[in-house]
Amino acid sequence: MVLLAILAVVAGFKFYWKTETGRIAKVAQVAKAPSAIYTRLKIAYDKPPIFEEEYRMQDVNGASTYDYRIRTYDGKQVTITDPTHAMYDVSFFFGKLVQDGVWKLMDQPPRGNTAIHYTVYVKQQVDYQQGDRTITFTDPHYWATTAGRQFQIDLSKQSPQDLLKMQSTQLADPRYEAVVNDFLAFGPPSFRERIAKLRAELHAPRL
Repeated sequence: MVLLAILAVVAGFKFYWKTETGRIAKVAQVAKAPSAIYTRLKIAYDKPPIFEEEYRMQDVNGASTYDYRIRTYDGKQVTITDPTHAMYDVSFFFGKLVQDGVWKLMDQPPRGNTAIHYTVYVKQQVDYQQGDRTITFTDPHYWATTAGRQFQIDLSKQSPQDLLKMQSTQLADPRYEAVVNDFLAFGPPSFRERIAKLRAELHAPRL
C-alpha cells in the first residue's frame, strides 16, 4: 500500500509538473509575442497648393509614435511629430478604427468630389499572426450620405412588369467618413493645433 501511494504521488506530481510547465511556457510565449499596429491616412489633391497630406501612427510593443506630413506642389515638405512614448494612444485609436468598421471598408470608384483622393492603410500583428488592408476612395462624405442605391436585374427571371419591384442595395456607408474623421481628430490638442496652423499657412495666398 505504501509503495502504491508513493507511485501515485510520483505520477501525479509528474503530470501536474508537465501540465503547469507547459502552461507557463505558453503564457511566456504569448507575453514575448511581438505586438504591432500601423495605421496611415494619405490624402492626395489634384490641385495646388497642397499636394499630399499623410497621418501616420504606429504602436510597437506598447510604444506609440505618430506624425503628420504635408507636401506642397512647389516642393515644400513639413513633418510634425511627437517623440516615442510608452502610452496607448495608438492602441486606443486603432480600437476606435475597428469599432468604426475599418476592416469592412472596400475600394470605391471616384464619386462626389473626385479631386481629393483618400488612401487608408491598417496593419495589425499580434500573437504571431498579422493582417493588413489598403482602401482607396474619394469624398468620404459622399459615400457616407448620398452614394445612392444599387439595383440588380435578372432578365431570365423577371418580367417587365416586375421591374418596378426590384430589390435594391443601399450604397451609402457612414463608415468611410467615420474612419477619416478618426484620423483627423487623432492626438492631443497641441498636435492638432500645430497641424491646423501649418495647413493655414500653406493655404494662405502668397504676396
